[in-house]
Amino acid sequence: MSYRLGDPIQSAIRCPKLDCQRLLINGQACGCTWREEPDPDPLVGRLVALTDPDTVGVLAAGKVTGMDRADDGMTLTIAQYDAD
Repeated sequence: MSYRLGDPIQSAIRCPKLDCQRLLINGQACGCTWREEPDPDPLVGRLVALTDPDTVGVLAAGKVTGMDRADDGMTLTIAQYDAD
């Protein structure tokens, strides 16, 4: 659907998907709405502990907040817990 300059607009919002952000006029969906959101990685939300292999002591502990997998490995983003 298209609109001419001067046509009435009841609402104009941005697409909520971060990779799109197109302007949606009068509630008309954009082309990205058919795409499913990817499932979060199963490691996101898990608790992790980083240990010293020599002493087997815990160096840090936290929760996985992000995960990026690649062919040669993976990168974790971790929210570290304070050692109170």
